[in-house]
Amino acid sequence: MIVALELIAPFFLYILAGVTAQLFLRHGDEQQRWLDAFIFYVALPALLFQSVRVVPPNDNNLVGFLAITTSITGAMFVLGWLIGRKNRSGDSPAVFGLAASYSNIGYMGPALTVAVLGPEAGAPAAFIFCADVLLIFTIWPTMLGHDSRGLGRIMQPLRKVLTHPFILATLAALLFAQSGLTLPAYIDSPLTGFQNAAAPTALFSLGLTLARNRGGRVERRLGACLTAKLVVHPLAVAAAFVVVSGFDPVWIATAIIMGALPPAANVYVMARAEGISVALAARTVLYGTVFSAVTLPVLIYLLT
Repeated sequence: MIVALELIAPFFLYILAGVTAQLFLRHGDEQQRWLDAFIFYVALPALLFQSVRVVPPNDNNLVGFLAITTSITGAMFVLGWLIGRKNRSGDSPAVFGLAASYSNIGYMGPALTVAVLGPEAGAPAAFIFCADVLLIFTIWPTMLGHDSRGLGRIMQPLRKVLTHPFILATLAALLFAQSGLTLPAYIDSPLTGFQNAAAPTALFSLGLTLARNRGGRVERRLGACLTAKLVVHPLAVAAAFVVVSGFDPVWIATAIIMGALPPAANVYVMARAEGISVALAARTVLYGTVFSAVTLPVLIYLLT
């Protein structure tokens, strides 16, 4: 257990540093924009590219692996949506769906899994990210019932996903891996530097966001969704890989950790963009992250 705490403690210290900085400096969203731009367009894409480019080509188990992880993410969204239906506060059931399913697979996922399981975890983390983001950004507008119909409802989120920097970095890494080329040192060195900066900056930024959007109680429905996210989701992934065997143990452990991550900061961003259940989304990210400080070390202890 001590080893698990030592592995995960730095990640929550990065978040705590961001919370502390925001409490003292009281910067607004606009002042955080350039830090987020560096994370979103440079640091995390570099982490994903450096991790995926060393993946052996022609992995025949990839489709089956993603079918399992993505199906469970979708099932968790439906579970959260059902929990949130007809709530007295009038909050959107779709936000409850995000609370139960959308892991922090961008900011926390690749960095944490690589730190816990080694560089071999970078590739499955990147693939899970791609598949889950494609799923979530397809379900989200559908559940909200936007005015667009038919093909337009599908193509609009699909365009956003396919132009996402993380997706582009993963695709570029796969093409590079297939090419058989090697990176020259003058390119590999700065990419490694950006890769190493990904976890501290991303989690520091998450801390800034949490500190600005805090407070409120954990109502019964939100508590149920967070339990689903932090406990049921990773248990469902583990159970699925017990039933369907034949996958690399590191990939399985990566999938379980990705499922156990707290709700993504994007839950708040997406709710704010739509102007729905913003307070609920803020509580989701805040309390989900706080509770995961207990659940994640336990899970990592069991895995390692």
